Amino acid sequence: MHPDSVLTAAQLIGGLAASARNALDLVKASSDHALKASVSELYDSVLDVKARVLDLDQENRELRAALAKKDEVIGPEEPHGYFFFKDKPEQPLCPKCWQSQPKNPVFLSPLTTLDGGQYRSCIICRYDNYETPRTHSPEPVIIGRRSIFAQGKGYF
Repeated sequence: MHPDSVLTAAQLIGGLAASARNALDLVKASSDHALKASVSELYDSVLDVKARVLDLDQENRELRAALAKKDEVIGPEEPHGYFFFKDKPEQPLCPKCWQSQPKNPVFLSPLTTLDGGQYRSCIICRYDNYETPRTHSPEPVIIGRRSIFAQGKGYF
């Protein structure tokens, strides 16, 4: 539904609510209890519809904002599966954080060289990706935090 349509619907419901309120005020002078109950029930129903229309209008605005935000990002782009903001195509977003729920736009680190290879990493989720494989490494290299066992000098 187009925002103008929702606004028009909200205006129509508002006018209907005002008319129902006028009818309720007029019927208060009447001694017909059944008529009073019917008009009061109608008024309550109109207020329920008005609240629902306003809720739908708010939801529509939020969805449009999310859709506009989604259009700001491109990806996943080959060969590494990175996502990018259209206005920052040189700064990749962490694909793991971006695809999480809720989306978390976290930039990956600049290219870092290690053992002849180049990689980027995420400081939030610890995602690591070698864009260029390591060419030489005498022993395996662990990227990330050191284990608690490697930090101590004594035995546990």
